[in-house]
Amino acid sequence: MSKTKTIAGIILAGGNSRRFGEDKALYKETPDSQTWVEQTAEKMRPLVDHVFIVTNQRLFASINSLFPDADTTVFSDKEPFLDKGPLGGIHAVLDASDYKRYLLTPTDTPQITTAIFAELIHQGNAYAATKTADHYLTACIPSCKSEIEAMLHDDNLRIRQLLQTIGTQKHLFQSDTPFQNRNYK
Repeated sequence: MSKTKTIAGIILAGGNSRRFGEDKALYKETPDSQTWVEQTAEKMRPLVDHVFIVTNQRLFASINSLFPDADTTVFSDKEPFLDKGPLGGIHAVLDASDYKRYLLTPTDTPQITTAIFAELIHQGNAYAATKTADHYLTACIPSCKSEIEAMLHDDNLRIRQLLQTIGTQKHLFQSDTPFQNRNYK
């Protein structure tokens, strides 16, 4: 009997990293450490049935070579939604998979934890927030391919709008530290 496909992780790893100076997904804090995308996948893996990594075409080969295992799939944006930011990447995954829920996170928040992911999954349809900021890209959402397609066709690329459309609720966390987007070394 096959396992019910309940939840998958989606790591958003397609940014251009202009301010950072090198590709954040492939960045290593030390020569012996894992890349940020590998670290993020490791934090998700205990909680999800499969990990999907979405990147741009330029980074696809480099990231794909890091994940030879069957529990991880690397995608790049697909026509007709190339270069449509996170929504285009999320659509690429939803178009090729059939999970009930998806745990989302960017790869450039290296202090994110498995415990935070677990709390979002427990909430069901929720995104991370703190007293000072909303972190829309760190969320657990239901499958919503048709809603994303409608937004992409309208060239509405705001993740915040998607979360409002599908009724995603804010879930407060105490500290901003795990959600800090690293734009500089």
